[in-house]
Amino acid sequence: MVLRQHHTSTCSRSRGELRASLRFGYGDYEVEYSKALPAQSVVRKPGTWTLVRLHRNAEAEHQAYKRLSSHGLKRGSPPGTFLLRKNVKPVDFLIRHVPRLLAAGYEVYGEERLNSVRVNRHRPTISLCISSEIDWFDVKAVITFGKVPVSLKEVRRALRKRQRYVKLADGSIGEIPPEWIKRYRHLFELGEVDVEEERVRLASHHALLLEELASDSEVVEADARFREQLQRLQDFTGIEPRPVPRGFVGQLRPYQKAGYDWLHFLHEYEFGGCLADDMGLGKTVQVLAFLLSLRESGHAQAADLIVVPRSLLVNWDREAARFTPSLRVLVHAGSARSKSPELFDQYDLVVTTYGLVLRDLNLLRKYHFHYVVLDESQAIKNPVAKTSRAVRRLESDHRLALTGTPVENTSLELWSQFAFLNPGMLGSLEYFKREFATPIERHQDQEAAHLLQKMVHPFILRRTKEQVAPELPPRTERIIFCDMEPAQRRLYERWRDRYRAMVLGLFDEVPNRAQMRMKVLEGLLRLRQIAIHPLLVEERFRGRSAKMELLAELLETLRAEGHKVLVFSQFVQVLKLIRQQLERQNVSYAYLDGRTRKRQAQVDRFQNDPAVPFFLISLKAGGLGLNLTAADYVIHIDPWWNPAVEAQ
Repeated sequence: MVLRQHHTSTCSRSRGELRASLRFGYGDYEVEYSKALPAQSVVRKPGTWTLVRLHRNAEAEHQAYKRLSSHGLKRGSPPGTFLLRKNVKPVDFLIRHVPRLLAAGYEVYGEERLNSVRVNRHRPTISLCISSEIDWFDVKAVITFGKVPVSLKEVRRALRKRQRYVKLADGSIGEIPPEWIKRYRHLFELGEVDVEEERVRLASHHALLLEELASDSEVVEADARFREQLQRLQDFTGIEPRPVPRGFVGQLRPYQKAGYDWLHFLHEYEFGGCLADDMGLGKTVQVLAFLLSLRESGHAQAADLIVVPRSLLVNWDREAARFTPSLRVLVHAGSARSKSPELFDQYDLVVTTYGLVLRDLNLLRKYHFHYVVLDESQAIKNPVAKTSRAVRRLESDHRLALTGTPVENTSLELWSQFAFLNPGMLGSLEYFKREFATPIERHQDQEAAHLLQKMVHPFILRRTKEQVAPELPPRTERIIFCDMEPAQRRLYERWRDRYRAMVLGLFDEVPNRAQMRMKVLEGLLRLRQIAIHPLLVEERFRGRSAKMELLAELLETLRAEGHKVLVFSQFVQVLKLIRQQLERQNVSYAYLDGRTRKRQAQVDRFQNDPAVPFFLISLKAGGLGLNLTAADYVIHIDPWWNPAVEAQ
C-alpha cells in the first residue's frame, strides 16, 4: 500500500504482513521518504534522459511521517516503511484508519491488490418484512452493502460480539455503522433466529420494539394484523368498552371502568400487565370485577390464584364478599389448609400469601390456574430472591400484577416483575443489566431509557389520585421545623463527632470504602434517631425531645378539632413512646406494627369508632393494603429514605 501525502503511500502484503511505504508527490514526480530529509532531490523525467531538480518541503514531510503513527501504524525498516501495530488487524486498518488517512490528506494506493482482505465501503441497508402469526411475529430481514448481500447469521454474530465489520457473500468485508450495533442487536437478543430461512421470530409483546427498529429501515412491509395491534398498543383510547358483569355489586368510577376495559384488552391479546394505580384507587375492585366478568362469559375454566402479603388475606376476602359475592373464595392459609390441588376446582378464587407460595410451591404447581394475580407485586422486586423465582414457576394461562410502586429503587425491579408477567419480554437478566440497567442508572443513557419506556408502556397502567379523582380536595403538605432542646443537641453533637472521628480513622489506616460507607450510614441513622428522641439511642437520657413535645401539642389540637389522624414512623420504639403518652392522657388509639396479628380489627376500630382519633402505624408494616378513608390527616414523624414508599 502506498500512502501519498500530496506530495504519497502504498500498501502491499508481504509474508502475511500488511506493509505500507510513504512517498511524497511534487507535481508529476514522486520521491521516497528519506531519514536525512534533503532539501533537494534530482529525478529523471519519465521516458527521457532529462534530469529534474525538486525542491522538497522537509518540515511538511517530517510532520506527515510523524502523523502516520497515530493511524494504527508503527515504523518499520527501511525508513519510510510502516507495519501494523500489534492490536490492529488488517480489516480494522482498512475500514477504520484508511478513511481517516484520506481525510488527513493522504492518498492510498494498492488496496485493490490485497487479495486476502477486500473492503466494501457501501453503507448497509436493511429491509424488513413483518408477518403475524397467532402470538408471534415473523420478521424477514434482507441486508445488503450496495448490491452485495450478507447473511443474517453473519450480521447476528457481528452484532452480538459488537464487532464493527462483517463478511459479505462475495468474501469482502463491510463496516457495520455504530448506530446499528446499538439498535439492531436487540432484535437478535430478544428474538428467536432462524438462520436457514433468514428470519427472526419475536413474541407479540415485542410489537413496539419492532416498530422502533423498523422506523430506521429503508423498506418495511407489514401485514394488517401487525399494524392493527401496533395501533392499539400505542393508543389506549381505542380500547373497546366492556359491560360490567351482572353479579358485580356496586359501581365502577370512570377511571376504574377504564382500568377494567384495559384488563380485558390485555386478556384479548394474552398479555400480562401491571395495574399500578395509587393506593386507594381500587385496584382490588377493578380486578375482582374483571375476573367475575370472565366467569360469567365462560372464559374461565379453572380457579384464579391471588397472591398477597399475609396482612391482606382478610382484605381480599372481605372485598370479594362485598363486590363479587357470587365468586367462591378459598383462603389457602393456616395449618388446616388443603394439601390437595383438586380442591381448587371447587372455587373461583384461591387467595394465599407469598410465604405460602414458597412453602407450598410443589402443591401449587400441580394445578394450572386461569389467572395468577400478584398483589403488592413489589414483593418480587429482587429478581434472584426465592419468592421471585417461585412465583415465576406457577402454572397459569394469564398473569397480572398490582402495585402502587412498580419501581422503588432500581430498574431491575421492573425486570423482575416482567419476567413474571411476560417471560422473555425484557430478555435475560444479564442482557437487561447490560443493555438497560447499567446504561440508564450509571450513565444516564436517554436512548436506552426511551426504548425501555416504549417497550413496557402498554403493559403498565399508572394513574395517580390527582389524575383520576379531581373532585377530591387537593392534598396539602406542610413541613414543621423545630430546634432541638439543649441537652438533646449536646448529645447529637457528641455522637456526630464520634462517627466523624471513626470514619476519618478508617480512612487514615486502610481506606476501606465498604466499611466507611457502612459507618457513615450507621452514623446517619443514629443522628436521625437522636433528632426524634434521644431515648432511641441512650436509654438513660433524662432530657426532653423537641420533636416529641411538638407532636404531642399537634395531636392534642387535632383531637380537639375532631380530626382522625394517621401517625407513621419507621421506628417501632417511637410508636411505643407515643403510646405511653396517649395512655397517660387516657386517649384511645389504634395500633399496627409488624407483630400485630389482628390487623383488620385495628383497621375496623379506627374506621368505625369515632372515639378513636389516632392510628399509630409502622411505616413498613402499614405501607400497603390499608383502606383508611376515615383519616383526614397523615403525620410522618421521620421521613422515609424512599420517597416512593412514603408517598404510598
